[in-house]
Amino acid sequence: MRVLISAFAIGLPLVSGLAFTGAVGFGSFATGGTEAYVVTSLADSGTGTLRDATSVSGRNITFSVPGYIVLESPISLSSDTTINGQTAPSPGIGVMGREISASSKSNIIIRNLRMRQGSMETDDTKSAFNMGDATNIILDHCSIEYGVYDSVDAVGAVNVTVSNSIIAFPIGQQFGAHLETGPATWYRNLWVSAHNRQPLTKANTQYINNVVYNYQAAYTVADTSGDFSHDLIGNYFITGPSTTSASDAYYQIDDNQSAYASGNLLDSNKNGVLDGSAANTIGSAKVLSSPWNSGSAAIASLTAQQAYTTVLAGVGASPRDSVDAYVISIVESLGTEGAIIGSQADTGLANDGYGTL
Repeated sequence: MRVLISAFAIGLPLVSGLAFTGAVGFGSFATGGTEAYVVTSLADSGTGTLRDATSVSGRNITFSVPGYIVLESPISLSSDTTINGQTAPSPGIGVMGREISASSKSNIIIRNLRMRQGSMETDDTKSAFNMGDATNIILDHCSIEYGVYDSVDAVGAVNVTVSNSIIAFPIGQQFGAHLETGPATWYRNLWVSAHNRQPLTKANTQYINNVVYNYQAAYTVADTSGDFSHDLIGNYFITGPSTTSASDAYYQIDDNQSAYASGNLLDSNKNGVLDGSAANTIGSAKVLSSPWNSGSAAIASLTAQQAYTTVLAGVGASPRDSVDAYVISIVESLGTEGAIIGSQADTGLANDGYGTL
């Protein structure tokens, strides 16, 4: 049954200022919800389910059950929603099969949620997570795998942060993330085995302490008349078996763009050893002598080498499950393993590639 209680009663602080302690970037002031709702069922719909929980704005959602929620249709979130996946008992909570959408909504906080769309999706125009035309959104410590159209679709999104998250093994278009409008912050994320869009960003952007592995194209702007500014600091790009041109770590970045790049490394030799060299020439972008955003230097607290260690140790939803463990193991091969896949089943993991919770 559905349970509604006071947020104070379960020890969850009401949001004041930052979305949560440690939140950074343009989405960090998302306010989320305050009316506590406990998800008590893994069913697709009905009382006590995630679908019911997100059907009304203003809710702060926790979980008393662990496991996968198999979606029969997409879930459309309401504005002013907080999803606290970290409250689920071990081994954690996830959704599989269909899209989670925050399209045209505002003030949403999602933490420690696994979103795994995969080949169960019946609509190839849907993404694992869609926040098109949304405002004030933060995803933190999420695990987003097997996206069909994009892993993350954010065209028209304003004030977005994606932090400490895994974006890996997209199928379908095999794209990581597509964001337009912005501004946006991508912070300490792990991007693995995508054809392109890690991310595609037509926006003023902070891209700080990310790790990108086995890319065909990584940080991308693509053909655009827009003149955007980009802070790229302390990122590590690592080629893998699917990488055909190491220089496509920065892809289709023309002289309409302005970039501040510092401390980025590229490991291009696929030799099983982390031994990258400096990679701070960002296409033909205008070179900025200092970050375009005054907050970028403050959150860029790690070198690229430190980012590799920190990201692999703590990225994604907790506790780490078999899918995320597989992602990490591929990256740790440092160029010798990995593939861009067409189905989650290609991983060889249990439950047709979705893994079990």
